[in-house]
Amino acid sequence: MIADKRINLMLVEDERVVAFDLKNQLQSLGYRVGAMVGSGEQAVRQVAEVAPDLVLMDIHLEGDMDGVEAATEIQARHQIPVIYLTAFAEDDTLRRALDSRPFGYLVKPWDVRELHASIQMALARREVEVAVERSELRLKLALDAAALGVFEWQPGQHRIQGDGCPNALFGEGCLVADGDREASFLARVNPDDRERVAAGLQAALLSEDARRIEFRTDRDNGEAHYIEAHVKAHASRPARRVVGVLQDVTEKHKTEERLRQSSVVFHTAAEAILIADGERRVCAVNPAFTRITGYGEAEARGFDVDVLLRIQRGERGSAAFFAELAVNPEGYWQGEVICRRRGGEAFPAWQSLSAVHDARGLVGNYVIAFSDVSEMHVVEEKLHHLAHHDPLTGLPNRLLFDDRIEQAIEQARRGQQHCLLLFLDLDSFKVVNDTLGHVVGDELLRVVAGRLRGTLRATDTIARLGGDEFVVLTGSSSPEYAAELAGKILQTVSAPIRLGREGITVSGSIGIAVYPEDGGDRHALMRAADIAMYSAKAAGRNRYQFYSPEMAERSNERLNLEQGLRRAIDEDQLLLHYQPQVNLADGAIVGVEALVRWNHPQHGMIPPVRFIPVAEESGVIDSLGRWVLERACREVAGLCQRNGEQLRLAVNVSAREFMREDFVVSVLATLAQTGFPASALELEITESTLQTIERSMEILAALKQHGIAVSIDDFGTGYSSLSVLRDLPIDRIKIDRSFIIHLPERREGMAIIEAIVALAGSLGMEIIVEGIERREQATMLLGLGCGGGQGYLFSRPVPHRLLLDLLAGTD
Repeated sequence: MIADKRINLMLVEDERVVAFDLKNQLQSLGYRVGAMVGSGEQAVRQVAEVAPDLVLMDIHLEGDMDGVEAATEIQARHQIPVIYLTAFAEDDTLRRALDSRPFGYLVKPWDVRELHASIQMALARREVEVAVERSELRLKLALDAAALGVFEWQPGQHRIQGDGCPNALFGEGCLVADGDREASFLARVNPDDRERVAAGLQAALLSEDARRIEFRTDRDNGEAHYIEAHVKAHASRPARRVVGVLQDVTEKHKTEERLRQSSVVFHTAAEAILIADGERRVCAVNPAFTRITGYGEAEARGFDVDVLLRIQRGERGSAAFFAELAVNPEGYWQGEVICRRRGGEAFPAWQSLSAVHDARGLVGNYVIAFSDVSEMHVVEEKLHHLAHHDPLTGLPNRLLFDDRIEQAIEQARRGQQHCLLLFLDLDSFKVVNDTLGHVVGDELLRVVAGRLRGTLRATDTIARLGGDEFVVLTGSSSPEYAAELAGKILQTVSAPIRLGREGITVSGSIGIAVYPEDGGDRHALMRAADIAMYSAKAAGRNRYQFYSPEMAERSNERLNLEQGLRRAIDEDQLLLHYQPQVNLADGAIVGVEALVRWNHPQHGMIPPVRFIPVAEESGVIDSLGRWVLERACREVAGLCQRNGEQLRLAVNVSAREFMREDFVVSVLATLAQTGFPASALELEITESTLQTIERSMEILAALKQHGIAVSIDDFGTGYSSLSVLRDLPIDRIKIDRSFIIHLPERREGMAIIEAIVALAGSLGMEIIVEGIERREQATMLLGLGCGGGQGYLFSRPVPHRLLLDLLAGTD
């Protein structure tokens, strides 16, 4: 390489004659002298421009910078070799020259051949150094590119030297560098791994084989990184050394951890997962796939996934579907498909498909996950059934019936036909439910629903709207069929029903509405049938009625009555009248019965016979009963009989009130609030209230415990048996006025009264007779053993102020 190139030299000599002579000699040897300068400063300034291959430098030069200083500067900046040419060789000069790492040192005078040889040797040395530098640079660049670090451990000197990318591997601050001690290296190793790393290095030192050591480092940011070291011992002087390559394998660890996690998910997922290649051939399946489909991995591998599971993907087929998925930017699809198991059984599956693209952008794999949603469909069907059917009877509910009636009306409209709606309400169901309990009431509804199903045609629809209300829808039929059907339903419902030990007979009231005459839409038709049903109840129950416009007027009147009654309680439109109860022997007033009246602002005084049934049907009777009890206790408290005792107060209680859970508590609270003595209060109940023996016994016992008396109102008109009267703590019996009105003309009435008096006497009960209007009736009843009575003979019901006059002995 030297012979092929003309060498360019720079001469640094302050003696001009010596410089020109040297230049001539060098040129005669074939060298080119690119520059001759006389000072160190000039040499430093011009060296970059001249770019010599070698500098011949005198040490003692004119100016402030001598040859050693200039050579040191040129070496540091440009790495150009320097040969000193000097007449001095003192120790001090030599030491300074050595520090600049010269390529030669010739003492004047020298022989030209010696100079020529020194130049050639210096250039050869520089060529080797350049090759080494380039090799080291390539190594460093390669280490940087691969993020590798190289280290050397010399245990005898306790030194670890390093190269490469220690910062990238270990964070801020070099881990291995010239002069670092072994402890500095281990200090950057995770404490849990230090002992193992030290042992690994020592083992590598004693072995001829390469070893792999993996450890964690403590980064400056606290993040744990994994380093992998491949080390091997080599013989050297004065002792063996260990050389190794360091690599950051943190991402590898993270990838492996993610792969382990993915593997766990793949093998333990409840969803079936399969991986197919770009041609949709199955490559791998998880255990859930085998469990759901019945295909093992060996059986499934290599099959087209849609062929294996027999999936039909619309009219265009699987090929078109997957082709579209492959070019879709999202590369994802999910939806429901029908699959088949290994045995051929079809099942719905919710499937998710993802296309996995390779580096070229082509689909390399498909990842398919799906789950069997058969149970979900079953649950949805159950929920749909529950949402559209009555849970008690299994009949369609209001939601489903509304849809059915809309369809029936639309069909009738298009065909210009009739659509018939029957609205059935059971008579006295509330009494059964309140007295015999909800369990019996629910069973009664189930039996009635079953009977109704058997009565209807397959094309008819029956639904339960709630409570004891049923509706029947029949289309394309004449009103005559509706009347015939209503008669069958009434006959079916009224047949005796045996529920446990109880034999129950109920009836029904049916309202019939006809489309389009009675209503042009669902709401109007339902309202018309409802109005007709209430008209059937008002006409005596256990019958049916077709809707008529006059019924709507009566229905509006009833609605207004109900709403007005609710306002009447809040607006103090109600008042109480009191009918005296007297001792038949001497005519003394011993008590009063409280009777509610309604003084309507527009319609005047409304009799109880009009609004009490409305209150019972609408549920207003609860608040009405509480109002009556509280007002009566306040007004009668302190009023006395002739002997000075507190006047007895009788208050009527409906069956609904009596069976209420908080009835006794409410009564006691009213007594405490008004100060009325419990011993002077008498609650009047009807015989039907006593049909639920256990519940009645509990309530009556609680009332008896607090000294409150109970009487049976309208006795003889209900269903009481002797066992009921024997087992319950009843204080008084009120004989209904229907047995009195024809006395003394009808002798059979006297016989009944004699029997009732004898029964009451044997059971220790007192007698009060209602409806006494004539003196001879009072005389006869007294002779028959009746102790008390009330009626127009003694006084009509009077307001509170007139009652005070009666008690005072004035009219």
